[in-house]
Amino acid sequence: MKHLFNLAEFTHSNCSIEYTDEHNILIKSEKEGGRIMLSGQKGKVGGTDWKKARYIVLDVVNLESWAMGISLEFWTYMNDSDKPDMKVTMGIVPGLKTRLSFPLEALNSQEMFLKRTPGKLKTVVKGNKVRVDEINRFGIGIFKWPSDQKLRLSNVYLTDVEPEYPLPDKILVDELGQPAYSDWPGKTHSVEEMTAYLTEEAKKPIPKGFFNDDWSRYGGWKNKKFEATGYFRTEHDGRRWWLVDPNGNAFFSSGLDCVRPGEAGYVEDIQKLFAWLPDKEGTYSEAWKIGEIYEGYDFFNFGVANLIRTFGSEWWNNWAKITKRRLLEWGFNTIGNWSSLDFIRYAKLPYVWPLKNFPTTQKKVFRDFPDVFSDEYTRNSAVFAEQLKAFEGDRYMIGYFLRNEPIWGFVDGLNIAEEVLENECELASKDALIMFLSERYGGDINNLNSSWNTDFDSFDDLKKPIRKATSLSAAAEEDLTDFSRIMIERYVKIPSEAVKKVDPYHLNLGMRYAYISSELLYSGCQHFDVFSINCYRLDPYSELERVGKATGMPVMIGEFHFGALDRGIMTNGLVAVNSQEDRAIAFRYYMENAASANHCVGAHYFIMNDQPALGRYDGENCQIGCIDVCQKPYEEFINSVILTNSRLYEVAEGLTEKTHIKTETVERNAI
Repeated sequence: MKHLFNLAEFTHSNCSIEYTDEHNILIKSEKEGGRIMLSGQKGKVGGTDWKKARYIVLDVVNLESWAMGISLEFWTYMNDSDKPDMKVTMGIVPGLKTRLSFPLEALNSQEMFLKRTPGKLKTVVKGNKVRVDEINRFGIGIFKWPSDQKLRLSNVYLTDVEPEYPLPDKILVDELGQPAYSDWPGKTHSVEEMTAYLTEEAKKPIPKGFFNDDWSRYGGWKNKKFEATGYFRTEHDGRRWWLVDPNGNAFFSSGLDCVRPGEAGYVEDIQKLFAWLPDKEGTYSEAWKIGEIYEGYDFFNFGVANLIRTFGSEWWNNWAKITKRRLLEWGFNTIGNWSSLDFIRYAKLPYVWPLKNFPTTQKKVFRDFPDVFSDEYTRNSAVFAEQLKAFEGDRYMIGYFLRNEPIWGFVDGLNIAEEVLENECELASKDALIMFLSERYGGDINNLNSSWNTDFDSFDDLKKPIRKATSLSAAAEEDLTDFSRIMIERYVKIPSEAVKKVDPYHLNLGMRYAYISSELLYSGCQHFDVFSINCYRLDPYSELERVGKATGMPVMIGEFHFGALDRGIMTNGLVAVNSQEDRAIAFRYYMENAASANHCVGAHYFIMNDQPALGRYDGENCQIGCIDVCQKPYEEFINSVILTNSRLYEVAEGLTEKTHIKTETVERNAI
């Protein structure tokens, strides 16, 4: 089955169209972001039955010099608004004819981040689940941007087979892992230049003392004392929350995520885009093995390869020496998430740790939300906790994150109990929900029917899938919200109790929620020692205050960053600014505002290395690092890091006023 759409039938807004023919057009998108759209009979937009198809396919060429974000947008017949029910964003490489596809099964919203295909960058599924037979509008959009953007679009079609993904012969990445298509200040122009630089860096000695005279060996503040317990802990001093280091000093955690030698880049089926990739065996074998590796796919770490080029078999020792010195000079007192455990042991600096394999169940409620009332969840939580035995007695460990950014938490206003009722599987959580409703309505189904506007014969009828149950009545929404709170509390409680049985000394730092998509995410917070969020914005103060007041707890930021397009890499990040100078201003403004929030006990910058030029495992490829792929720091940014970290304790204590100098953000271009 293949149905080719007639692009002349699409309407357009905020853009102009030049037609080569009805299947090949040039879109000139305006700053506000352009869109073309096709409307039709539900389930048969474009005059064909969408149920017979498995993929939407389109060929694109990004005619700009930066990565471009485009979107596939879907509306159901029940939605008359301009905002689609589901929006799928994709990043596309500049100047490279690329075939994109979207599997229609992903309309069920069970997956948020889709697998890469050759030439495509990151794909994100946003919004509500959509049934294919209810779609009556389909659109293709281009992201907002400070200037107009041009996109060549052709061959948009539905098909029942996954397409091939041809790519032109074009070198996009040089032999050092840098973008090959542009130049910029600080770019390394040869292997010899790089090795000379790194050789000199390795000669510089590590400072004999840890940090400065006012800081303890752990990076705590000697000028404010609490009781020492031998481990990191939390304390409220009557005005604000603090971490306390093992020796009893006040501690504000300024951290750096992903402290490791380079970032592994995805090279599967796109090898022709690289000027150089070595054999998988031999001198550079470790560069194929270190990083975010997914079974069955090829990844290559140019950062490691560049270190091997310079130091041979001693590459790791030299990298570790350089990196420890830099962390001390830069004033970071915490090694953040996803860092090398070997480096953590070598550096002897405070750190946080991401626990692996958060407990799950074979049957899920929605996305990665497990069947929390099943015995399987309890058993798997106990197994999950066992990994903490490896950290017994470690005074440098601040604590551990249970997991990172639960995917179910990305849906704004998600009612997880409603998902239980819609789920076709037999779930212990569904049995528990039915029991909850039976008890709430005195065991009388007529009482529930009266409140829900339903006509069930018995409570067992609730075992059959029910769509959008919160829309049945206000009482139904209230009941399901109440049970959602119970489910999320149990989601947190069971693994939290399990880890404390194994490790009562280190801090439970929570889930690192991407953001607070619903007040329900506060459920179960009493089982954490610290509530954690990832907070991508220019100023975190209001969000820290909101979360802190809602929980009454200390709050830690697990991730934030600022990126720009002035150093070669084609994507600018989740929070984007114009230049390295603006990144410097933004870092200081962010961290000092965080430190001035009375609930905040730390914030960790994401990440140390720039992301790979053509993307990591999911296609994310942002210029957000402290250093580039050749291990060279971005001096403007690092100078700000050094200044900021030297001021944080005084700002947190209220002895020094936080900076009021801030920069402006710009549109993010591809993620």
